[in-house]
Amino acid sequence: MIFDQFLETLQRTERLPLRELSHYQQRLLIPLIRHAHGKLPFYHERLDRLFTVDGEIDLTRWNSVPFLTRDDVAAHGRDMRVGDLPAEYGEISETRTSGSTGVPLDIATNSMVFFTANALLTRAALRFGVDTSRPMAIIGHFQDNPAASYPEGTTKNGWSLGDPAAPYYQLDVMTPVDRQTEWLARRKAPYLTTLPSAALAIAYSITPEQGRALGIEVVLLIGETVRDDARKIIAEQLGARVAAIYACREIGHIASECEAATHYHLAAENALIEIVDSEGRDVTPGSRGRVIVTGLYNYVMPFIRYEIGDIAIAGTRPCSCGRTLPVIEQIEGRTRNMFVFRDGTRIWPRASMIRPMHAFVPFRRFQLVQLDHETIEFRYISDGSAREPDLPALNEYARKMIHPSVNLRLIEVENFSIGPSGKLEEFVSNLGVPNALL
Repeated sequence: MIFDQFLETLQRTERLPLRELSHYQQRLLIPLIRHAHGKLPFYHERLDRLFTVDGEIDLTRWNSVPFLTRDDVAAHGRDMRVGDLPAEYGEISETRTSGSTGVPLDIATNSMVFFTANALLTRAALRFGVDTSRPMAIIGHFQDNPAASYPEGTTKNGWSLGDPAAPYYQLDVMTPVDRQTEWLARRKAPYLTTLPSAALAIAYSITPEQGRALGIEVVLLIGETVRDDARKIIAEQLGARVAAIYACREIGHIASECEAATHYHLAAENALIEIVDSEGRDVTPGSRGRVIVTGLYNYVMPFIRYEIGDIAIAGTRPCSCGRTLPVIEQIEGRTRNMFVFRDGTRIWPRASMIRPMHAFVPFRRFQLVQLDHETIEFRYISDGSAREPDLPALNEYARKMIHPSVNLRLIEVENFSIGPSGKLEEFVSNLGVPNALL
């Protein structure tokens, strides 16, 4: 079977010497460049600088190719699409991004993107002991399947193409959390794929005894930045192993968490991933930068040097697991998750900074929204205790841990307002900081 052969290839490539891995990427990148340059006027000028006078491609000029932004895609999306894609690249499908960073983007992909993403998901799941012949429950946003609603959701087969008969169950993430839990109890799937915020909502809503009764062994988190204490909370409440997947609709699978460490292995077989500074240069290991991605399999709508709006920390060393795939130490989140203060200080708040604030605010869940350079709203759902918030003590702590000028405002809410994709961002800045400040 082609899928099994490809999966075997991926299990070899993740341990290739770096020089051979680079050659593997180049063998995929060069045909994509020729295709986009020849088929799409939008890319012709952008990529022309890579070609020598005799028509060869010189990848030493790669850094001269301009970044592709979300605004570019919004304005020129139709000009980025190939109209006569050969059948060998697979069936074309239309989809839309979640719009969590602004206006949703209409994009097109060919089935090779899905095939590769599924193989990489399978490889990542196998690292955590997942048996692809067993059922998977998926709680998410299904644009193409409005029938995935409570009480039954939908049932399909083949969540991994390696086991076409294995069932998977889908439920819309906008379903109230108590009904999600009841649905999971009925389905009894050993594996769950969902948003990190959705998994946390389930974990917060039940006792550890109730969580273990669901029978979930592994939770795959996808679609949002995973906050630093999410794995611990989900594991404690559900009794499950937790694995994070980093992906986007435009590219597919970008990276996945290692079972031996908390960093991510880049899916170098699917995408060329760069982490760059404000000048567009590769950052040094251990440094923070903007994530730039080139998908290697989308031939109907190529995304070449695409700035997806995420910030990440480049890996500092080879992984102890023995895989040679490059690593990302940490995914900080979107640029809109960055808090910026008047003196130029920039931080990506982490849950570990917020957790001690429970001593001053009786919260079960929270969201921090920066309104201006000094003011941050601390929105919270109460933990049900009768404790009164201590705002002066909260601000004293925040001025030590976040910034000396910060002023927190407390707002108790019944529920958080989330977008149509079901995503909840726990840290949001409304300042609209440009990339040049990163």
